[in-house]
Amino acid sequence: MRQSIGTTWLLQLMILFILLFVGFIVLTINYNKVVKQKNEILTMIEKNEGLNDKSISLVNNYLIRNGYIAKSKCVSEDGVSGVYGAVDLDAKNLVEAENGVDYYYCVKKFKAPNLTNYYQITLFYSFNLPVIGDASKFNIKGTTSSFHSNDDTPRYDNNYSK
Repeated sequence: MRQSIGTTWLLQLMILFILLFVGFIVLTINYNKVVKQKNEILTMIEKNEGLNDKSISLVNNYLIRNGYIAKSKCVSEDGVSGVYGAVDLDAKNLVEAENGVDYYYCVKKFKAPNLTNYYQITLFYSFNLPVIGDASKFNIKGTTSSFHSNDDTPRYDNNYSK
């Protein structure tokens, strides 16, 4: 009787560690998928020399094709406006980020000291559990290299005027 109780306890402990290990592997694989998507988006922006209608369309279509569905809020770290987000992946423009609105991804344009620009992209990764729901959300940020953009005016939304 004592050996059967000890064996059951050991079996439960092994199953627990297997489940934890598999959960960690799944989390890592899905996180790497979002990092790969972020790198592809950075490449698209650099190839099209900034955010323009063509690059926004390419990014949105790429995310749709890859089944990207994570949404979160765009937060400016420095407290200054200038962060734009994609409310809808079918739209061909980005809108200025507002508090309380969820976006698919966020973009901020920075001016480098040598008259070049670079962009910071933020994608979101949420870890969903079937019963619990969103267990945690992560922001995955990346920046392009500095380059002379094709258009120095932000053409993110239709409300922008010079």
